Amino acid sequence: MGKESENKLWKNKQYMHLIGAQIVSSLGDWLDILALLALVAIKWDTTPIGVSGVMVCIAIPMITLGPFAGAISDKFDRKRIMIISDLIRCLVVLGFVVASSLWQIYLLLLIKSAFASLFVPAKNGKLKEIVHEKDIQQAMGISGMIDNSSKIIGPTLSGILVSFIGVNIAFFIDAATFVISAVFLLGVTNSTYQQAEKKEQYSRRSIFHQIIEGYVHLKQIPSLTFGLIGLSCGLLVLQIADSQIMILLRGIEGDPVRIAGYAMASSGAGMFIMSAILSKRNLNISLPTTMGLGVSIVGVGIVGAAIIVELSQLAITIVLPILFCIIGIAFTAVILPFNIAVQKETPVQLSGRVFGTINSITMLATIIGMVSGGILSEIIGVQATFFISGGSLIIVGFGALFRKQHLESRDVFAESNGGAQKKTAP
Repeated sequence: MGKESENKLWKNKQYMHLIGAQIVSSLGDWLDILALLALVAIKWDTTPIGVSGVMVCIAIPMITLGPFAGAISDKFDRKRIMIISDLIRCLVVLGFVVASSLWQIYLLLLIKSAFASLFVPAKNGKLKEIVHEKDIQQAMGISGMIDNSSKIIGPTLSGILVSFIGVNIAFFIDAATFVISAVFLLGVTNSTYQQAEKKEQYSRRSIFHQIIEGYVHLKQIPSLTFGLIGLSCGLLVLQIADSQIMILLRGIEGDPVRIAGYAMASSGAGMFIMSAILSKRNLNISLPTTMGLGVSIVGVGIVGAAIIVELSQLAITIVLPILFCIIGIAFTAVILPFNIAVQKETPVQLSGRVFGTINSITMLATIIGMVSGGILSEIIGVQATFFISGGSLIIVGFGALFRKQHLESRDVFAESNGGAQKKTAP
């Protein structure tokens, strides 16, 4: 039965076009990120706060536009939104090639991230449209595997390209991936949930009302509320260290860009492994357990990264990728079960608003973490900042584990009172 369902999923042509777009777009994104960090942190020798500013500019539009983007995704044609977003981001990435100052990078990143904030809820909503509900967990697991396999190939390739040829090559390749993604999306057609139905539903309600519905839906399901809070806290603390990884590595001997590429690739390998495990059908997943253990293990990995930079270059090259592989496994155990739970518990007509709300809240946490990481690195040093981040993640993780029994009892009570989905239908 499971094999037959899997075959049906792979025979879904619209789904195959959608993940085809995801493959090339995700690969390009990782080429882009490492190239930008190499340009700003290594080539331009920017301060820790300046490097944090790069990540902040990625996050700001997703915070401010996330809920609005979700509402737009639920109201208008999702395929068209994704294609327009791809083409504009292609032009923006080409702008990185001619940028000559930090403020220009910041401005381009703000534009790129604004259209990325439109793409994400549209993609998640389209996935909900074209995949049957019983295949959602498998589809999300495969989607996660695609994203994370790109983190294996992308950073490694980017590290090689940046080291031997230069950052501009990575930018040109990234721009091309957005064009290819748009071509793949041309094969995705409208589902049975037609645009006329969407316009009729939304014409009677204000944009503010539509945004509030995303918050209301999440609030009605205790496990999703807890998961969003836990994920946001984890991302906030994680970004204190993660935003400063190039600052941590630029003081070591050898080629820090290439070592960072190996570490990111290993993280992607770990995330790919965990995505493959979580893509199994009918897998019983406890969100509080996976979140608690995952966040704690990520914290241990962050502390370990701060310790090993004092070792020899050979030891760093070997041990750091192993640590990042473990971090990748643990982080996927946090975020993927949460995304699966949201997809299962959210009606298709609310999916854009719900994911827009989630993106907005998590990005707010992310930007606070990035700014805090830059400030702390300036004041107390980058290694001490990593110790604080890792230790705090361990505390957050154990806190999630202690709340497990209370949270699951609340979910049982909510289901006995009619379930959340019955309350959210517009």
